[in-house]
Amino acid sequence: MVFPVAKRIGRSLLVVLLVTMGVVGLLSLAPGSVASVILGENATPKAVAALNAELGFDRPLWQQYTDWLTGAVQGDLGDSPVTGQSVSAAIAERLPVTLQLAVMAFVIALAVSILLAVASAARPGSPVDRGINAVSSVFLSVPAFIAGPLLIYFCALKLGWFPVTGWARISEGIGPNLQAAMLPAIAIALTEIASFHRLLRTDLIGTLREDFVGAAKAKGMSATYVMFRHALRPSSFSLITLAGINLGRLIGGTVIVESLFSLPGLGQLLASSITARDVITVQGVVAFIAVVYVGVNTAVDLSYRMIDPRVKKAARA
Repeated sequence: MVFPVAKRIGRSLLVVLLVTMGVVGLLSLAPGSVASVILGENATPKAVAALNAELGFDRPLWQQYTDWLTGAVQGDLGDSPVTGQSVSAAIAERLPVTLQLAVMAFVIALAVSILLAVASAARPGSPVDRGINAVSSVFLSVPAFIAGPLLIYFCALKLGWFPVTGWARISEGIGPNLQAAMLPAIAIALTEIASFHRLLRTDLIGTLREDFVGAAKAKGMSATYVMFRHALRPSSFSLITLAGINLGRLIGGTVIVESLFSLPGLGQLLASSITARDVITVQGVVAFIAVVYVGVNTAVDLSYRMIDPRVKKAARA
């Protein structure tokens, strides 16, 4: 057990290393520099070169990355040359917003998709099943940058149920906080609802045809009891895999939604840092998101043994 865990952790660290190297390489191809952003458009080439030398950006790219990586391994992600703020502090300040959006979207998607999948699988091919599949197809084809403005127009501007933009912290009250977070979370969750529903529906229909389900029904158990007690758990294996992957992706996938709703999260920090050519902040945020992503996926892989005993038996064989 120890060796597989160490192997997965080693692969995860390699992924994080390759991601951060890729970010540095891509940003180095973009025109301009952080010094030109700090000094403004009227800065002379000499002044820009002097500031780049002062910030250490005139050194070879591999040396800049090695220095950053040395500090990152020790827990120091560096300081932003644009704002002067510690990157770790900036992440800690904005993480609660992104984390709340991702968790809310995840919970909404999971709850709604399970209910829809159960309703569809109970009577496959029925009008209810066809109607749910049609709605799921619409959700799947509407990305967040389309769903966001539509939700703002109908639910915020027309109906006035939610604020158009802005953020309210939990310290300002649970009600205002949930109102500010609900529309962005729904915009993120729509695509996830569709993918979760389709996967779970297919697995549920297959499980309901198994002999042990037929035996449970023959004993006089109600259809609802059989569905939730006997069929849902063995059908959720693929769903948990996808949900784990998507949860990590959601934390890094709120850039567009946070920009649409003017939310002070990691997505907005990353977008503004890329525009400002703030390589240090971009590296730190991307490294953090990559660690969260691979960490969640590793945890999901290790949880298979607890979810499905067949995995444990296969590992022993």
